[in-house]
This record gives sequence, structure tokens and C-alpha cells, in this order.
Amino acid sequence: MDPTPNQIKQFIVPTVCLFFSLIASGCNSSDSQAYLSCKNRLTSSWADPKVLHADIAALTSDAFEGRKTGTLGAQKSRNYIASRFNEVGLKPWQDEYAVPFSYQLSFSQRQGVNMIGVIRAKQPTDKWRIVLAHYDHLGKKGNRIHPGADDNASGIAAMLQIASRVTQSIKTDDSQLSSLNTLPINYLFVATDAEEPGLFGGYALVESLKTLGVIPQIEQIELAINLDMVGRPGRPYAIYLEGKKGFKRFNEIQRNITAANGLCIKATHPRSLNKSVKKVDWLRASDHYPLHKAGIPWLYFGVPPHNDYHSTRDTIEKIDLQFLAAVTESANQLLVIDSLLLK
Repeated sequence: MDPTPNQIKQFIVPTVCLFFSLIASGCNSSDSQAYLSCKNRLTSSWADPKVLHADIAALTSDAFEGRKTGTLGAQKSRNYIASRFNEVGLKPWQDEYAVPFSYQLSFSQRQGVNMIGVIRAKQPTDKWRIVLAHYDHLGKKGNRIHPGADDNASGIAAMLQIASRVTQSIKTDDSQLSSLNTLPINYLFVATDAEEPGLFGGYALVESLKTLGVIPQIEQIELAINLDMVGRPGRPYAIYLEGKKGFKRFNEIQRNITAANGLCIKATHPRSLNKSVKKVDWLRASDHYPLHKAGIPWLYFGVPPHNDYHSTRDTIEKIDLQFLAAVTESANQLLVIDSLLLK
């Protein structure tokens, strides 16, 4: 029997609505299923959402004025990071946590300051791994502050949690921390400055590592983990892990870290359906790029740019703390993974 016009309308209208709702959300039906399954199975065991929230709240407060390089807000950010480095048990890499550097921008000489703390293994070793996240953001435009909750207070908060976990493992005989406790690895934690204007903090870190007599030397670094925008998942409900080309056994690495807490990990960022967000070159998108150019193996955790990227709307209440806790623990898995997987 041929359908009546009214029956056709009843079929077409909801179908069209479903189509456009999927386009608007940037997903297809399989993406939607992945979104639900990833979110439902997500767990975390030690990363503390309350501590993550407290660090992001401090860094995005009005007093920090958007953390623009060279401002009073940036200085306040460094004071806070130094206090937290000391609190979680990091030692200064050099004489102080603060490692100043100069860079050229718009025909003028500018100043930035990386914040670097270190944790050494119980037994002497020449193996090193680095965790980095940039603390600077866009600052103020007029009276409007760009808080940068996801970009990149989220990365700094995750890095601080990981640093705390590593120092606890070295100081205790707790069996739950034994994998970190016994791993013969030294760790460098770096909060970079001046990432937004041109990855200058990343380049400065590389130059520091090239300095004669500095430890570690570049060839001693097994892995650098970059955390940049890790607090606001989209669809699918996943974190993106760039850098697979540098690791022959990347799929095994991916399976190992996913097995720990169920976090969905994608190896390639999706193409954005949001025309207001320009196409991103993920290799050159953040501070892992200067390390890449120096030959340091790297992996980069991040989410795709969202509608609040680089706007005054990138605020703390939009951070998914459970997701951020899971990303934190997944990044930490790369600090305990067997060195042979990184060859």
C-alpha cells in the first residue's frame, strides 16, 4: 500500500531533525554510541577531582588576570605553581623553580619564565621522562579576562596531580605505588611560559637541555608528555593522543593505558565541523613541537578546540572533572610503562 502524504511527513520530519541534530553535535550514530559507552565505563582511582578543581580555580581567578606572559598575573601564577611544586615534593631543577628566558616577538625582546621541578629515582639512573604543560594564557582584553580553564589550567592541574603521585611513590613502600616506586626513572615537571605567542617556553626548555653539563641531556630523555587542553571532552567522549608515529608499539601503549580506567583514547583528532575554528596542525600545535624538532620522543594529550577556545567563556564550571581525573591517571600510566615499549 502506498503511504499517504501524512505518513510520509511523519517519517521525514523526525528523520530530518535527527540528521541535523547529529550534524550540530558533530557526531554520527556510531560516535553517539561511543560517547555513551566511553562515558559509562570511565573510572579513576587516585586523581582527586577536588584538588584538580582547587588548582584550576586558583589559576583562573580574577587575581591572575588570564596569566598573560610578562604580566603581574603571570608572576602570581608562578608564585602559585612554585608553592604547589614545593607542596607536592618537587625539588628545583636548577637553583630555583623559575628558569627565565628571552625571546623575540614583534621586533622586541620579551621575557618569559619556565617553572621546572625534578624528582630523582631512588637508585641512580640516566633515564628521564618529562611532563609539561603551559601555564600562560591570553590575559585581559580591555576589562575582560580570558580565564583559560581548559587552555591550559587543566593541564597544569593534571601535571601537579601526577607530580604528587610520583613523589608519594618514591617516599613510601605502599604496594599500590610499587610500579612507580621501583621504576628506575628520573622525572622533570615543566610548566612552560609563552606558549600562546609562539611555543617560546618549549623552545627555551630545549635550549636549556642543550646546555653543556646540564642533566638531563637530550639523548637521556625517553619520553615527553605534553598536557594541553585536557578538561573538556566532546563527542566521542575521548582524549586524543597525538604522536603515534614516533612509537612502533603505540597500539600496545594505547591498550595498556586504556585498560587502567576505561578512558577512550583516539590517535587522530577529528576534522572540526565548526567553521569558526581553523584547521589545526597538531604536530605544531603546542610545546611538544620544539621537543620533536630536537629529537625527543613525545606524546600529546589534548581535546579538539571547542566553541569557548580562546574566549572569555573558557571557565571552570565547564571543566569535566571526572574526565580530567581519568586523563591525569592515563598520562601517569606513561610514566610507569616499560621502557622497552618506547623503543
